[in-house]
Amino acid sequence: MVIIDTGQAQIDDFYDCFSELMSEGYGHFSPGLRQHFLTVDYPKKNFQFWLERSVRKILLAKEGSETLGFLVGDYAYGGVGFVSWLGIRNKYRGKGFGTELYNEYEKFIKTKNAHLIELFTFAEVKPFYEKLGFKEIGIREEGYFGQKNVIMDKKIGEWVDLNLLVKK
Repeated sequence: MVIIDTGQAQIDDFYDCFSELMSEGYGHFSPGLRQHFLTVDYPKKNFQFWLERSVRKILLAKEGSETLGFLVGDYAYGGVGFVSWLGIRNKYRGKGFGTELYNEYEKFIKTKNAHLIELFTFAEVKPFYEKLGFKEIGIREEGYFGQKNVIMDKKIGEWVDLNLLVKK
């Protein structure tokens, strides 16, 4: 298994996996919400745009030509990185691929002077993130798209004002 830093050349591999997981019921989202994500908020062209602008980092876990899963994380803003999406195809879950994807993102975001990583998740996935060192900082009962969000973060460094002057 290898982790690939996705560029435009791998966008189809990523989006096939993203679409498959979304269609299978990612996050227990309703069918209408999943369709909204795929056609309005997260169509392939949006990911292409974010990659071109270096706004989001997309990592793929691959074995040969098979895409096992992905992680989509934002670049740091104000010293905080944000994991937007982490998904592993069903048959590859529980084998450490999600952990490897996350670890690669953490290494990357540290190079962008991040001191904290944040994410929103669901109660049934919370134990996975706790194993990675995340702590629950709150629950939003009716958050984005009406979903109950478990808000978690992980301290990965110290905030330094001088980081504002460093361009990476």
